[in-house]
Amino acid sequence: MAEELLNKHDPKLAYVVKYNHDSPNPRELASPLEMKRVARPLRHIHYVPVKSLIFYSKNHPPQFSYETKIKTPISKDVISVQVEYVGLNPVDLKIFNSYTRHMNYEVGIGREYYGKISEVGSNLADTWSVGDEVCGTFWHPNLGKGTCESTILVDPKVDVVLPKPVNISTQQAASTFYCLGAAFNILDKLDQEGKLNQSSNILINGASTMTGIFALQLLKFHYRILNRIVLISSTSGMNFIKSNLPELVDELLFIDYAATNGKIYKPLSDLVASNELVEYNNETGNFITQPFGQGSFNLVLDFIGGYDIIGHSSSILSKDATYITTVGDNKSNYKKDTFNSWGTASSNIRKLFGQVLWSFDYQMFYFDPNAKLATNEWPKKCHELIESEVVKFIPVDRVYDWKEHQKAFSYLQTGRAHGKVVLKVEKF
Repeated sequence: MAEELLNKHDPKLAYVVKYNHDSPNPRELASPLEMKRVARPLRHIHYVPVKSLIFYSKNHPPQFSYETKIKTPISKDVISVQVEYVGLNPVDLKIFNSYTRHMNYEVGIGREYYGKISEVGSNLADTWSVGDEVCGTFWHPNLGKGTCESTILVDPKVDVVLPKPVNISTQQAASTFYCLGAAFNILDKLDQEGKLNQSSNILINGASTMTGIFALQLLKFHYRILNRIVLISSTSGMNFIKSNLPELVDELLFIDYAATNGKIYKPLSDLVASNELVEYNNETGNFITQPFGQGSFNLVLDFIGGYDIIGHSSSILSKDATYITTVGDNKSNYKKDTFNSWGTASSNIRKLFGQVLWSFDYQMFYFDPNAKLATNEWPKKCHELIESEVVKFIPVDRVYDWKEHQKAFSYLQTGRAHGKVVLKVEKF
């Protein structure tokens, strides 16, 4: 059988060398070989992809976009910041409400931020480093840029960028410098004009707003106002302030606007005329009388708007008093208010001829947090006030994942937030 198979072998294989059974076995290796994966050469990345929360008009809800790309290397005069938290402000709602028609370009959301530096321009390498924790304001309402992006480019010459204060949380860092900057600039201007001193008799309308809370702390802890400050707020706002700033309770006088049936001038006029405040205590059912004795107000800070106090200014304000509003005559309505349209005809006339036609100085305050306009170095000073704990109460009401932005905006629109509403930005 074997011979028959050998006779049928293919002659084309005759050249094949037969295996020699006498040849030695293969040499054993000293150590087994290990196979290693070799990485491909690094390729240059020309763009950093960005995820953004944007909108096109008020008629359509905000949505996510992936159109923005940051070209690398970045400009030598900017830093790129990977955003982690964004503090929302009423001005974000006003900007949103201003776009009544569908735009053919994206409009960003958010004016404040906290994040970490991911890249530094060559001209800023001596000031900033990759990984630095930073926060600040990003004010580009007319360019459609916002901070609700996974990465933003920050120009320190234009945008406020500061190291995160060591004594506050990351969420607080994203919630501070827009409203604190506004409060600081209002009071700093009054101080420079000689209209603010330790004996000033001050009324704050909208005391539990974020700007009101910062203004109160600056007045008492920075400017050392000696008189009792009268605060107008809701019942919940009053309790909010009392529970978080208990050391100031004896230095404040609270008026619950909800108990006035929309006629806030009545308790104020009575307060000035009788030099005492009579309140009804819901818990005990008794009337409580609190002495005042400070007379007419020479400074009113208005953070919620309305005409009631102005309409009865003769019985509430002193001669040559100053009335500063961030809203105007109409009360705030975050569902309808639009950006840069809060002045009415009467308030504009009052602004121009207030001291001629009336006995008080009426001022509308518009805050532009652009770093170019910070001639008084307010960002640096506000940072110092936080780290020295002159400003120590920085409330954050609620934090939402930015995928829940609809819930965040709906809550902000109610006007009932005590503290900031914050969005958490995902890594992208």
